[in-house]
Amino acid sequence: YRIDALVEVNGKTVGVEVDGPTHFIGKGRSPTGSTILKRRQVSSVDGIELVSVPYWEWDKLGEDEMKRQDYLQKLLGYTNK
Repeated sequence: YRIDALVEVNGKTVGVEVDGPTHFIGKGRSPTGSTILKRRQVSSVDGIELVSVPYWEWDKLGEDEMKRQDYLQKLLGYTNK
């Protein structure tokens, strides 16, 4: 599998997946079977925590860089020590 980004957060490697519309069933918000399988396998086989950035949440942030940064930090559980 390819992961969109690997980042280190508080000493731990976390995979970030940017999930566009093709990762979801129809126009809904339920992930496809292949997306679910990828998440499970990456977590269990590679031992990497994987977080998802659904396209509708990212789009809602607009072009505001501070909102985007805040969103990603919260999603990743980033704490500035």
